[in-house]
Amino acid sequence: MLVLGLDTSSPAVTAVLVEVGAGGCTLVRERIVVDGRRHGELLAVGVREVLQGVRPGAVAVGTGPGPFTGLRVGLVTAATLADALGVPAYGVCSLDAIGEGDRVVVADARRREVYWARYAGGVRVEGPVVEAPAALAGRLIPAYDIICDGTDNFATRFLLGDACHRLARPLVSAAVLRF
Repeated sequence: MLVLGLDTSSPAVTAVLVEVGAGGCTLVRERIVVDGRRHGELLAVGVREVLQGVRPGAVAVGTGPGPFTGLRVGLVTAATLADALGVPAYGVCSLDAIGEGDRVVVADARRREVYWARYAGGVRVEGPVVEAPAALAGRLIPAYDIICDGTDNFATRFLLGDACHRLARPLVSAAVLRF
């Protein structure tokens, strides 16, 4: 089944088309543009480019946490497309799509705060939470990998892995569990 994945929970405006089969998820096409002020302008263009006339069997969308305007664009686009096409839409916490296994995922929340969630065995066990980076740093468990989107000075002080704007494909993988 073809699944359209959308994420607008970060400065990246992401649309992907993924083939979901018995062997897992295979990327068909993707479009990622990093521009946190143009979600509304860029998402429809991305959807058109990745779909190229094909009809998805479902839509997966990142539900945040993230900036209100960006999230609103992604969620409304996903709901509208799913309704127009008569296919299901699945919302997935955007932090769930970053990394694997035991980890703490950190993303810029602006205003000198970060969003974060903690995962054990790949399952979210705490969060998402928004708070000051210093408060989070005082509680971090050293055995966990810390992964963040790397978009801001407050978030990047936690960065141990690569910056991640490629959320839509893992969102589709997470949504597959709900099919």
